[in-house]
Amino acid sequence: VSELRARGVSETCPLCRAALPPGPEKLYDLAGRVFMKIARAVDPNRTGTWPALSASQQEEMNGAIVMLQEAMDQGHILAARSIGDIYFWGKGVAQDYERAMAAYKVAAEAGDAFSQYQVGMMYCKGLGVAVDYQQARAWLEKAAAQDFPDAVRELGVMYFEGWGVTPSWRRARELYKRAIELGCSDVVEAMQILTQNIQNTFIDQRVEVHGTSRTDINGKCG
Repeated sequence: VSELRARGVSETCPLCRAALPPGPEKLYDLAGRVFMKIARAVDPNRTGTWPALSASQQEEMNGAIVMLQEAMDQGHILAARSIGDIYFWGKGVAQDYERAMAAYKVAAEAGDAFSQYQVGMMYCKGLGVAVDYQQARAWLEKAAAQDFPDAVRELGVMYFEGWGVTPSWRRARELYKRAIELGCSDVVEAMQILTQNIQNTFIDQRVEVHGTSRTDINGKCG
């Protein structure tokens, strides 16, 4: 089937004229329609939280997941991301960070910036995996290289907190600034707090804020 599709055959077998099974794009589209139908019914205000599904809704959701899985197995990146989202948030399934991570990694390794961000955040927070700041930083940097705003912001947080890196308010400020320029509005408050901390700590001093943890600075300030 994959060879036929590679040759541009998408509907029927040229020999027996039997219908070919749906390709990844069709599977993703069909699953997406089912997912959105259920989402509109159970979460009309888009809160992100789903209640338990009815028996018929659950049957439809299970079918959608099967289609997404098949599309992912055929190399569909967005299908892999969608499976990650479903298990990460527990939409129509029990929340399962390990399964979410496995699906996100498929999409992340294929270059999907959102999934790279999710993988990085899950390593950072220890969701479905042990906390690993080196892995977190590596994946966040991949997403940041594609100008994914939230990844740039989280790298700033890592430098601010000193998670797996030498603490650097200077580097955190650079990353926060870039995240704001990329449209990440929720980092504005963090930037204001960081700027105020720098002003309070280094007023009238011309120094570079690098390699100093907040604990050290607080100690120096009494």
